[in-house]
Amino acid sequence: MNAKMSFLAAVKATAGFAAALPADAQQAIRIGTSSVGSNFYTQAVGVGEVVNKKAGINTSVQAVGGSAATVRGLGAGKIEFGMANSFAAVTGYKGTYSFKKSGAVKNRLVVQGGANHRAIVFTKGKGVNGPKDLEGKTFIGKRRPLPELALITDAMYKVYGVDPSKVKTVGTTNTGQAIKNLVVGSVAGAAVPLGRKAGNIQKPFSDGAFTFFHPTKAKRDEMLKLLPPLIFGRTFDTDSFTGLKEEVHVFAMNTLFLTAAGTSDDTVYKVTKAIIENTALMKTYHPELANWTAANSLKNVQLPFHNGAIKYYKEIGLWTPALEATQTRLLQ
Repeated sequence: MNAKMSFLAAVKATAGFAAALPADAQQAIRIGTSSVGSNFYTQAVGVGEVVNKKAGINTSVQAVGGSAATVRGLGAGKIEFGMANSFAAVTGYKGTYSFKKSGAVKNRLVVQGGANHRAIVFTKGKGVNGPKDLEGKTFIGKRRPLPELALITDAMYKVYGVDPSKVKTVGTTNTGQAIKNLVVGSVAGAAVPLGRKAGNIQKPFSDGAFTFFHPTKAKRDEMLKLLPPLIFGRTFDTDSFTGLKEEVHVFAMNTLFLTAAGTSDDTVYKVTKAIIENTALMKTYHPELANWTAANSLKNVQLPFHNGAIKYYKEIGLWTPALEATQTRLLQ
């Protein structure tokens, strides 16, 4: 059994043990992330193994369902760390958008990674060549744990002149369900989270289940004007997926690794150190983990850092007066 497979087995074996520990014990930590097989889940498994190997902390990966669910899970004490996109993390901290009713969740930042992405795909054989063709059909365009999908779908309808009342816009609880519906042809398309070369997207794409929607950059940017500034544009080149014939202009958010405000400083310091100092090992589990660096972590900061993380960034000489001022402002 190789290291990655043994770690996955350990994840399953230790999940109950970690869940049974009080939050302040910290002999084990639970890492919340998206559904099994997703881009975020694969990354979380890699992070967990690196933390286990380099910090000596037992970890278990919890598939909580998406970024908003991760933010809420941290606030409720169900997990100690979690991966979330910046839209969910920041709106959760501010208590806006999908957190208006439930209230703000004052989590803390540990590390920032690269971008994570959203795209529109259309089911083959449904006669959909563009958004307008969705009228009279069913489209997966929302998901409670990923509220940005509904915003992207609404922006697409507006920019392309789609009458929302003529589209049956439905939701799923995870990406696996969305992909299954695309594969069996029960829907005409979907807004999906994805990463470059993500296996859960690559296989059905290679099998001909769906095609990517290719908006022009101008149209994608027109959609972006209708979206919160936390959502920005990126472009997938043809190397992003095997068989992709032309680039795809997609939507993106930053990837954040968060912790609950009450997690011990010592634990957060050890986790931060293990991640930042082992990028080469991290990226062997997922190429996106190469972006989990100190440089990325300390730019465009929109959430306050945990004190344990600050201790590490000070130790390596990267915590500046400007960052201290940002920290003070965000905590007000």
